[in-house]
Amino acid sequence: MPYKLDKKDRMILYQLDLDSRQSFKQIGRKVKLSREVVQYRIKQLEKKGIIRGYQTLIDVSKLGYLNCRFFIKFQKDSPEEENKIIEYYKNHPRFWWVDSIDGFRDLGIACWVNNMYEFFDIKEDLIKRFGKFIYDLNIAIYSKFYIFKRTYLSDKKRGDEKIKTMFFPEKADYDNKDIAILRLITPNARITSVEISTKTGISITNVNYRIKRMIENGIIIDFRVILDLQKIGYYWYKIEIQLDDLNIKKSMIEYFHQHPNIVYAYETISENDIEVEMEVQSYEEFRTILDEIRNLFGKSIKKYHHLLWYKEHKFLFMP
Repeated sequence: MPYKLDKKDRMILYQLDLDSRQSFKQIGRKVKLSREVVQYRIKQLEKKGIIRGYQTLIDVSKLGYLNCRFFIKFQKDSPEEENKIIEYYKNHPRFWWVDSIDGFRDLGIACWVNNMYEFFDIKEDLIKRFGKFIYDLNIAIYSKFYIFKRTYLSDKKRGDEKIKTMFFPEKADYDNKDIAILRLITPNARITSVEISTKTGISITNVNYRIKRMIENGIIIDFRVILDLQKIGYYWYKIEIQLDDLNIKKSMIEYFHQHPNIVYAYETISENDIEVEMEVQSYEEFRTILDEIRNLFGKSIKKYHHLLWYKEHKFLFMP
């Protein structure tokens, strides 16, 4: 049975989704609870596995990388063979995301590359290693990535937080000390500046300055909470959309931004023009949102597919 979040837990999770580096005291002021109660509730949510962790979202285009993706439909495989493939890409240093899929695809994997030649080599390696198990391989390069907040955790009916956007042509200035900080803060957004200082030898003042500068220059995009959606009764759906009229994309992004259940959208260099992800409590709720999208934008939609993210094996926004 899914765990029933009460209103205070939902408010705390919403605040962690807005900025997971907020202190217990800062969150307490916003949800009208004491620091001690906030700390206790968060520890309980962690203990129950509802909070899986806290991540820092990095725009690796600012570090000079491209973000590329493969969707795979398997053939002639067994669960054992599929798990071997999953484990290989979980441990691959270039791959930041590995996710099992329920639907017309079976596995999604995404990687950072320096250039198209490196992307080609990674694709060739994939086919040489596992080609006999691949029925269909879909390739994409992310061109824009939009991040929306989990408004459904709050009392608000419409998302009004600022849209966070990733992937731009301009690189940012950074050095090895910045990279050292990113390697610590990416998998644990709540790590303290004191801990970072101890592990890197960089002063606390300099750590704080560098984090602030990386936020300002667009390397650090966001600090988010990682949730086990199944434990709170939510499902993670995705719709891939091909458009007849590309001019409608701006209106679609604004609709996605305002919808409380939509958490990501992105544009890719692929057969799809725009893709959108949402967290909902049932298939019926998903269909309601899909039908609303069709009612609003159906005349501009050529084709769409949908799928269910089944299990996330790796999600780390850092090369």
